[in-house]
Amino acid sequence: MIQAQPNNGNAETTQQSEGEVRYISDDLYTFLHAGPGRNFRILGSVTAGTQIRELQTDDESGYVEIIDDKDRRGWVDGNFVVEQESIRNQLSSLQSSLTSANVSVDEQNQTLEQLNQQLLDLQSENSALKTENTQMQQQQATLQQQLTAQDNSELQQWFIRGGGIAIVGVILGVIIAYLPKKRRRNDAWM
Repeated sequence: MIQAQPNNGNAETTQQSEGEVRYISDDLYTFLHAGPGRNFRILGSVTAGTQIRELQTDDESGYVEIIDDKDRRGWVDGNFVVEQESIRNQLSSLQSSLTSANVSVDEQNQTLEQLNQQLLDLQSENSALKTENTQMQQQQATLQQQLTAQDNSELQQWFIRGGGIAIVGVILGVIIAYLPKKRRRNDAWM
């Protein structure tokens, strides 16, 4: 049987670097024994989730020699040693991750609200511009109709003036053609 060695100051420092990191499973606390079995003296207890260093395993009893978080060296039942970090330790890291994720979500929500407000402002501005564009198109159509009407009116005036001048010219031509001509006196001796 393997027996626990007494702790001394120099041995503790070297023991911390020995062994693989393991954890006591979360569902209990277990006793730390002086040897690989329940018939050895109890040195204390190890709380669930405590980080330990696994040094060796006794295949007969299934007990594992460890160094606990208080630098005590002893043996615990191998069924209670797991490779995963305890849920208690994971919980604190998960809580800090959750806090940072919540902060990130809050920042993204604020950004989303700002973007939604900008979108609403742009939609309102777009609506105002569409209304203004419609009014401008209506005004352009009205001005185009007025311009077309004015062009037609000017053409009519030109035709009327031209026709009037032509009629006056024809009348004057007829009048002049029918005016009696002065006879010349013939001072001829006849």
